[in-house]
Amino acid sequence: MSLAITIDWKFVVALGAATVGTIFAVKMDASAAERVSIHAIDAGKEYAVAVNSNC
Repeated sequence: MSLAITIDWKFVVALGAATVGTIFAVKMDASAAERVSIHAIDAGKEYAVAVNSNC
């Protein structure tokens, strides 16, 4: 029986991002984590608006 597993680059990036996010979440205090979360959400909203306005 032969088994082949293909790992896509997106899987590796997501795994690395999850690992880094977990490390930062453990080391950060609550207020810093809140600021980072708010900044990430705002950046995501700005990106969504920029992508949708170019159509």
